[in-house]
Amino acid sequence: MSVAFRIRCCLCRKNIPLAGDVIALDGEWQRRYPDMYGTLACERCVIDYGWACCATATGAFVDGHIAAPEDQVDVDSWSHHLERGTHRALVLTYPRSGLLQGAEPYLRWRAGHKDTDADVVTRLRTAIQEQGSSPAITT
Repeated sequence: MSVAFRIRCCLCRKNIPLAGDVIALDGEWQRRYPDMYGTLACERCVIDYGWACCATATGAFVDGHIAAPEDQVDVDSWSHHLERGTHRALVLTYPRSGLLQGAEPYLRWRAGHKDTDADVVTRLRTAIQEQGSSPAITT
């Protein structure tokens, strides 16, 4: 038996629909939206808050621009998605955001479950420990 949870979107702070995917956003999203709470977003916000271009009229990036992941062409907001997936998969991959955004009971349960991979347990326990000592975890 698993522990139920809901993730609140990092942008609108509403629960992400369980039937929908979760999208992990990178540092450029955090630079543009400094009030983000975590990095896991709903599809609606990714569409509504997205931007059409990363470069200025001269073709250069603005000061402070955070480059897209290596495998992405850095052209627009869609270049700055880290991953898309299920609620469970993304909170396990990005546990700091999962802890902030509503998955703490699930992540604590998963960290103590006998069938959880040892690497995942280590990552979860580290995030849980860091959360206890730092209220401003953003990733």
